[in-house]
Amino acid sequence: MKGRWLLAFALLVTTVQTPHATAQIRASELGTMAQTIDGTRIAMQYYRPRARGRDTLFGKKDMSWGRLWTPGANWATTIEPSNAIKLNGVNVPKGKYSMWMKLTSATAWTLVLDPEHHLYHEDRPDSNAKQVRVPVTVTQAPFTDVLTWSMPELRIDGGTLEFRWERARATLDLDITPSLVMTFPAAEAAAYAGVYTYIPFKDGKPGFTSTLTITHEDNTLKGQYVPDDPYLKKFALIRIAPDWFAPGVYDKNGKIYEVMRPEETWEFTRKAGKVVSFVVRGEDDEIYARAVRKP
Repeated sequence: MKGRWLLAFALLVTTVQTPHATAQIRASELGTMAQTIDGTRIAMQYYRPRARGRDTLFGKKDMSWGRLWTPGANWATTIEPSNAIKLNGVNVPKGKYSMWMKLTSATAWTLVLDPEHHLYHEDRPDSNAKQVRVPVTVTQAPFTDVLTWSMPELRIDGGTLEFRWERARATLDLDITPSLVMTFPAAEAAAYAGVYTYIPFKDGKPGFTSTLTITHEDNTLKGQYVPDDPYLKKFALIRIAPDWFAPGVYDKNGKIYEVMRPEETWEFTRKAGKVVSFVVRGEDDEIYARAVRKP
């Protein structure tokens, strides 16, 4: 009985002490940044050094001009795109890379991506043919105490990858390959263009009937309701499969910022090769609306 009590006590002590044994306070804590854009995931892992009262960091010691430095601390910062991307117009194949910066001057750096990703910050890689090199412009910004990577701007085909520390701000234009083609051939548009009677459904019951006009403008198939839909306004119809489309919503600058898939898909029906009607399906495949082409 005494042996069982001692074993239970030992297990209790081990359980209580485990969090304290594994916890570790670091001068540069581990951070992550991940962003998915149209199915392409960009993941970063980096240690985040702090300025700790130092007013000037770049151009000194480990970050002296001409030196190769990982934009982080401890283990080299890594970036891993799930598909091929472009950084400032330079092709970056999918994979995992360690990140390094050649600190040329206060305004111009070179990003070096090396496929050997598990490197300590002092194990600077030699120049080799497998590396990807990207020119980077550096500008002045308000003081940032903790080194930070982020994506403050997003588009449907990319965004801005941003580095900040001390008063340095380095940005990289990031592009992905869109999963959908936004334009539509004029030769195929005539099959869909026209005026439709549009009837929405709610709980299986028809709602207010409106008119939908489909046109071909700016090399794009477009739709517009009458009366006007306050959110969609004039919208794009993006082909996702033969005779299947999804609405694309424009921002105030005329750029598509959202494709409403799978929340809303349009399935067109043909008779004798001519489009005569379509249904609008939701993510659950329920029919939300029907439309019939007017003669």
